[in-house]
Amino acid sequence: MATKPDINEYQMLERIGSGTYATVFRAMKKATKEILAIKCVEKASLSKSAVDNIITEISLLKKLKHPHIVEMKDFLWDDRFIYIVMEFCSGGSLSGYIRQKRKLDETTCRIFLRQLALALRYMRENDVSHFDLKPQNLLLMRCTGGSSGGGGISLKVADFGFAQHLKLGQENTSVKGSPLYMAPEILLKHCYDATADLWSIGII
Repeated sequence: MATKPDINEYQMLERIGSGTYATVFRAMKKATKEILAIKCVEKASLSKSAVDNIITEISLLKKLKHPHIVEMKDFLWDDRFIYIVMEFCSGGSLSGYIRQKRKLDETTCRIFLRQLALALRYMRENDVSHFDLKPQNLLLMRCTGGSSGGGGISLKVADFGFAQHLKLGQENTSVKGSPLYMAPEILLKHCYDATADLWSIGII
Protein backbone atom coordinates (compact mmCIF):
# COMPACT_ATOMS: atom_id res chain seq x y z
CA MET A 1 0.00 0.00 0.00
CA ALA A 2 1.83 3.10 -1.29
CA THR A 3 -0.17 5.78 0.54
CA LYS A 4 -2.15 5.89 3.75
CA PRO A 5 -5.91 5.63 3.29
CA ASP A 6 -7.84 8.76 4.23
CA ILE A 7 -10.86 8.53 6.55
CA ASN A 8 -12.59 11.72 7.70
CA GLU A 9 -13.23 10.64 11.28
CA TYR A 10 -9.74 9.25 11.91
CA GLN A 11 -6.16 10.45 11.67
CA MET A 12 -4.05 7.62 10.27
CA LEU A 13 -0.72 7.30 12.08
CA GLU A 14 2.02 4.74 11.44
CA ARG A 15 1.65 1.32 9.81
CA ILE A 16 1.88 -1.44 12.43
CA GLY A 17 1.31 -4.57 10.36
CA SER A 18 0.42 -6.03 6.98
CA GLY A 19 -0.85 -9.29 5.54
CA THR A 20 -1.88 -10.85 2.26
CA TYR A 21 -4.70 -8.41 1.51
CA ALA A 22 -4.73 -5.98 4.45
CA THR A 23 -2.58 -3.32 6.12
CA VAL A 24 -3.08 -2.27 9.74
CA PHE A 25 -2.46 1.30 10.93
CA ARG A 26 -2.43 2.86 14.37
CA ALA A 27 -4.98 5.67 14.20
CA MET A 28 -6.62 8.34 16.34
CA LYS A 29 -10.33 9.09 16.39
CA LYS A 30 -10.39 12.87 15.88
CA ALA A 31 -13.46 13.55 18.01
CA THR A 32 -12.28 11.71 21.14
CA LYS A 33 -8.48 11.37 20.65
CA GLU A 34 -8.89 7.61 21.28
CA ILE A 35 -6.06 5.51 19.85
CA LEU A 36 -7.28 2.58 17.74
CA ALA A 37 -6.07 0.09 15.15
CA ILE A 38 -7.60 0.18 11.67
CA LYS A 39 -7.33 -2.79 9.34
CA CYS A 40 -7.49 -1.50 5.74
CA VAL A 41 -8.46 -4.02 3.10
CA GLU A 42 -7.95 -2.96 -0.52
CA LYS A 43 -11.01 -4.07 -2.49
CA ALA A 44 -9.12 -4.52 -5.77
CA SER A 45 -6.89 -7.18 -4.20
CA LEU A 46 -9.77 -9.36 -2.98
CA SER A 47 -10.61 -12.71 -4.53
CA LYS A 48 -14.09 -14.21 -4.09
CA SER A 49 -12.88 -16.32 -1.14
CA ALA A 50 -11.18 -13.26 0.43
CA VAL A 51 -14.45 -11.30 0.17
CA ASP A 52 -16.26 -14.18 1.91
CA ASN A 53 -13.58 -14.23 4.62
CA ILE A 54 -13.82 -10.48 5.31
CA ILE A 55 -17.63 -10.61 5.51
CA THR A 56 -17.40 -13.53 7.95
CA GLU A 57 -14.72 -11.74 9.99
CA ILE A 58 -16.86 -8.60 10.36
CA SER A 59 -20.02 -10.54 11.26
CA LEU A 60 -18.18 -12.60 13.90
CA LEU A 61 -16.36 -9.64 15.45
CA LYS A 62 -19.70 -7.78 15.78
CA LYS A 63 -20.95 -10.61 18.02
CA LEU A 64 -17.83 -11.68 19.94
CA LYS A 65 -17.37 -9.64 23.11
CA HIS A 66 -14.80 -11.08 25.52
CA PRO A 67 -11.87 -9.67 27.53
CA HIS A 68 -9.43 -11.90 25.63
CA ILE A 69 -10.72 -11.23 22.10
CA VAL A 70 -9.82 -8.01 20.28
CA GLU A 71 -12.92 -5.80 20.14
CA MET A 72 -14.19 -4.40 16.85
CA LYS A 73 -15.35 -0.81 17.36
CA ASP A 74 -16.71 -0.04 13.88
CA PHE A 75 -16.40 -0.85 10.19
CA LEU A 76 -16.59 1.47 7.18
CA TRP A 77 -15.93 1.37 3.46
CA ASP A 78 -15.32 3.63 0.49
CA ASP A 79 -14.55 3.12 -3.21
CA ARG A 80 -11.10 1.61 -2.54
CA PHE A 81 -11.06 0.11 0.95
CA ILE A 82 -12.96 -1.74 3.64
CA TYR A 83 -11.94 -0.54 7.12
CA ILE A 84 -12.22 -2.60 10.32
CA VAL A 85 -11.75 -0.35 13.35
CA MET A 86 -10.49 -2.25 16.42
CA GLU A 87 -9.14 -1.59 19.88
CA PHE A 88 -5.39 -0.88 19.81
CA CYS A 89 -3.24 -3.46 21.62
CA SER A 90 -0.20 -1.53 22.80
CA GLY A 91 1.92 -4.59 23.61
CA GLY A 92 2.26 -5.83 20.02
CA SER A 93 1.97 -9.54 19.21
CA LEU A 94 2.94 -12.58 21.26
CA SER A 95 5.40 -13.41 18.48
CA GLY A 96 7.20 -10.08 18.96
CA TYR A 97 7.07 -10.47 22.75
CA ILE A 98 8.75 -13.90 22.55
CA ARG A 99 11.44 -12.54 20.20
CA GLN A 100 12.08 -9.66 22.61
CA LYS A 101 12.23 -11.81 25.77
CA ARG A 102 13.90 -14.80 24.02
CA LYS A 103 12.29 -17.12 26.55
CA LEU A 104 9.25 -16.87 28.85
CA ASP A 105 9.11 -18.19 32.39
CA GLU A 106 6.62 -20.89 33.29
CA THR A 107 4.34 -18.54 35.25
CA THR A 108 3.98 -16.17 32.27
CA CYS A 109 3.29 -19.09 29.91
CA ARG A 110 0.64 -20.43 32.29
CA ILE A 111 -1.08 -17.03 32.50
CA PHE A 112 -1.11 -16.56 28.71
CA LEU A 113 -2.36 -20.13 28.17
CA ARG A 114 -5.16 -19.61 30.69
CA GLN A 115 -6.25 -16.41 28.92
CA LEU A 116 -6.12 -18.12 25.53
CA ALA A 117 -8.14 -21.05 26.90
CA LEU A 118 -10.81 -18.65 28.24
CA ALA A 119 -11.10 -17.06 24.79
CA LEU A 120 -11.33 -20.47 23.11
CA ARG A 121 -14.02 -21.65 25.56
CA TYR A 122 -16.06 -18.53 24.80
CA MET A 123 -15.65 -19.10 21.05
CA ARG A 124 -16.76 -22.73 21.41
CA GLU A 125 -19.81 -21.63 23.44
CA ASN A 126 -20.70 -19.45 20.43
CA ASP A 127 -19.88 -22.17 17.84
CA VAL A 128 -16.96 -20.16 16.44
CA SER A 129 -13.70 -21.74 15.28
CA HIS A 130 -10.65 -19.54 14.60
CA PHE A 131 -8.49 -21.85 12.40
CA ASP A 132 -5.48 -19.51 12.39
CA LEU A 133 -4.27 -19.42 16.00
CA LYS A 134 -0.56 -18.55 16.12
CA PRO A 135 1.64 -16.12 18.09
CA GLN A 136 1.37 -13.47 15.34
CA ASN A 137 -2.44 -13.42 15.80
CA LEU A 138 -2.35 -13.13 19.59
CA LEU A 139 -2.06 -9.48 20.62
CA LEU A 140 -1.01 -8.11 23.99
CA MET A 141 -2.57 -5.26 25.93
CA ARG A 142 -0.55 -3.59 28.67
CA CYS A 143 -2.73 -3.39 31.80
CA THR A 144 -2.67 -0.84 34.59
CA GLY A 145 -1.98 -2.29 38.02
CA GLY A 146 -0.42 -5.49 36.67
CA SER A 147 -3.30 -7.64 37.93
CA SER A 148 -3.56 -9.64 34.72
CA GLY A 149 -0.19 -11.30 35.26
CA GLY A 150 2.39 -11.84 32.54
CA GLY A 151 4.04 -8.60 33.69
CA GLY A 152 0.72 -6.71 33.61
CA ILE A 153 -0.14 -7.88 30.08
CA SER A 154 -3.43 -9.30 28.85
CA LEU A 155 -3.55 -11.58 25.79
CA LYS A 156 -6.23 -11.07 23.12
CA VAL A 157 -7.11 -13.25 20.13
CA ALA A 158 -7.10 -11.31 16.83
CA ASP A 159 -7.42 -11.81 13.06
CA PHE A 160 -10.61 -13.76 12.44
CA GLY A 161 -10.05 -13.84 8.66
CA PHE A 162 -10.22 -17.67 8.54
CA ALA A 163 -12.79 -18.09 11.33
CA GLN A 164 -16.25 -19.54 10.81
CA HIS A 165 -19.34 -20.76 12.61
CA LEU A 166 -18.85 -24.48 13.24
CA LYS A 167 -20.69 -26.60 15.78
CA LEU A 168 -18.67 -29.21 17.68
CA GLY A 169 -18.57 -32.36 15.52
CA GLN A 170 -19.48 -30.48 12.33
CA GLU A 171 -16.73 -30.99 9.74
CA ASN A 172 -14.95 -28.64 7.36
CA THR A 173 -13.02 -29.56 4.21
CA SER A 174 -11.32 -26.34 3.05
CA VAL A 175 -7.62 -25.95 3.83
CA LYS A 176 -7.07 -22.85 5.97
CA GLY A 177 -4.56 -21.64 8.53
CA SER A 178 -0.77 -21.43 8.83
CA PRO A 179 1.12 -24.71 8.13
CA LEU A 180 3.38 -24.54 11.21
CA TYR A 181 0.35 -24.36 13.54
CA MET A 182 -2.11 -26.40 11.47
CA ALA A 183 -3.56 -29.65 12.81
CA PRO A 184 -2.41 -32.78 10.88
CA GLU A 185 -5.95 -33.67 9.81
CA ILE A 186 -6.22 -30.36 7.92
CA LEU A 187 -3.05 -31.06 5.95
CA LEU A 188 -3.46 -34.82 5.49
CA LYS A 189 -7.21 -35.48 5.37
CA HIS A 190 -8.65 -32.06 4.48
CA CYS A 191 -11.49 -33.07 6.80
CA TYR A 192 -11.54 -31.64 10.32
CA ASP A 193 -13.68 -30.03 13.00
CA ALA A 194 -13.50 -27.37 15.72
CA THR A 195 -10.93 -29.38 17.73
CA ALA A 196 -8.26 -28.28 15.21
CA ASP A 197 -7.90 -25.08 17.28
CA LEU A 198 -6.72 -27.20 20.23
CA TRP A 199 -3.75 -28.49 18.20
CA SER A 200 -2.76 -24.91 17.36
CA ILE A 201 -2.86 -23.97 21.05
CA GLY A 202 -0.64 -26.95 21.84
CA ILE A 203 1.95 -25.80 19.28
CA ILE A 204 1.82 -22.23 20.62
